[in-house]
Amino acid sequence: MNALAVKMYDAIRKGEYKENEVMPDVAALVAKFGGDEKTVREGIGDLVYEGALERVPGHGDQVRVRKPYLWGLVTGNHSFTGEAKKRGQKPGNRILTFEKRPAWPQVAKRLQLEEGEEVNVMERLLFADDKVVGLEFSYMPSKFYPGVEREMFEGGKSTFAVMEKFGHISAKGVDELAVATLEPREAELFGMDPGVPVLIRFRVTLNPEGVPIKGSRAIYLFNPGYTLDI
Repeated sequence: MNALAVKMYDAIRKGEYKENEVMPDVAALVAKFGGDEKTVREGIGDLVYEGALERVPGHGDQVRVRKPYLWGLVTGNHSFTGEAKKRGQKPGNRILTFEKRPAWPQVAKRLQLEEGEEVNVMERLLFADDKVVGLEFSYMPSKFYPGVEREMFEGGKSTFAVMEKFGHISAKGVDELAVATLEPREAELFGMDPGVPVLIRFRVTLNPEGVPIKGSRAIYLFNPGYTLDI
């Protein structure tokens, strides 16, 4: 970060600018922190990349102090149930939709299904101590889960636990990551603005034989992290 970015970040940490507060315009920041407009703009860019500020959708150059993610950095397999319990919080969920549908091409390809094979599709909000943590779509091939019902997943129950009841053990997850912006419906569910940049994760869960037994597309309110040997 450039020197002005460090000064601005220090002011944010000291509480001079609050969460969600729109920062003053560039001219005002120059007057407060010194330097010139180019250096201040570069400093703002540094803080956006660092996660301290975010652009206000639809408002040109406006930036605001970014609300911290609920859990900060999360590493490992990103099991929301396991993460909540690890932090001493009560996991929960609210199922928004649960239906059986023919697999469309993107899901069929990822789960190695014939197009049109049925999948159980579940959309649910995820909670930790009654706070929204994420939004997740699960895609479970119907042939592997005969008789599966939405009630099996309610009340904070782990998807992995339900899968094991049907004899399916998770051995490996393959993730795809993409950058997107929140659409109006999802933004309302999260209590955020449409257009806010988010990271989308699509995971395919494989059994020990390498057969896909579940897919999921998720938006989580935390920073995902990975540990790897190098």
